[in-house]
Amino acid sequence: MTPARGTVYLVAGTEATDLAKALSEALTTDETTAEAVPDTSTVQDRLNDGDVRGVVLGDDGEYNGVAAFEELRAGGTEIPIVLVGTNPEPDRVTEALRAGVTEYVTAETPASLLAAKLDAYATRWPTDWRVGARQWDEISSGVSHDAKNPLNVVMGRLELLDIGEPHEDALFRSVDRVESLLTDLSRIGSTACPVSETDSLALADVATEVWAAASYEDATLEVQTDAAIDAEHDRLQLLLRELFDNAVAHSEGPVTVTIGATDSGFYVADDGPGIPEADRDKVFEQGFGTTREGEGYGLFLVDTAARAHRWTVSVDESESGGTRIDVTTG
Repeated sequence: MTPARGTVYLVAGTEATDLAKALSEALTTDETTAEAVPDTSTVQDRLNDGDVRGVVLGDDGEYNGVAAFEELRAGGTEIPIVLVGTNPEPDRVTEALRAGVTEYVTAETPASLLAAKLDAYATRWPTDWRVGARQWDEISSGVSHDAKNPLNVVMGRLELLDIGEPHEDALFRSVDRVESLLTDLSRIGSTACPVSETDSLALADVATEVWAAASYEDATLEVQTDAAIDAEHDRLQLLLRELFDNAVAHSEGPVTVTIGATDSGFYVADDGPGIPEADRDKVFEQGFGTTREGEGYGLFLVDTAARAHRWTVSVDESESGGTRIDVTTG
């Protein structure tokens, strides 16, 4: 698969526009060209024409390529977006790639190499993690919705049948488990989509709200922070709920869960049995679990929600010998 004849790569942003001519000459597909445009708003207008295969944005002192990228992705653009930096600092490249840009190259990159990259990016799926997350959300939500309809039929028929023990409980548990997996599948899709807008949220208020809604028995929440963090409310709620659920579910008796601030974010700790050191590198993996009741998606959802905010999570032992999850937000 190659780009169609007559398609265009748009090049925008101060010095980057100087690449347009050389890039057009380097593109190997017939009638595929690189077109220089003055600014991001013009790029957005041109995308409506339907013949654009990718965008190249400058990133220098006069043109903020990361901000322009965010603007285009927020508008629903799913084609490859490559940034070209003039003597970029390593931290800037890291920031851009974490934001989800398809590629970051320097102004010294030969036009032939940039053309080869663009041809490859234009024909692969997905173009970057932001687009992949959005597409996965659509797919997983659709699969979850469609699969639950026949499951409802199965559940209804099972309730009418007089199967008897020991088969009845096993069948109902299996159906419940599939429904739980489908729900988790849908939640993973929506949680993985990158956060585009945040609010300054009082961590104590959100934690208290989540805890009150759950009505945990034999569990106590201690809030030891008045810090505020920039986050999307719903996904911060989900992250905290999964951390609280995990602490309570893995404690056989009364448990105290503590939330507090750190210099780089916040933590949630408990005085339960803790996580064996050998398992700590695996707890955020999809499907890893240590209880029969769960499907092993709780801490995976925590990690997914954190990544959507561009945060990181880690696990260690709490001061009381239980579990401590640290969320690094900056």
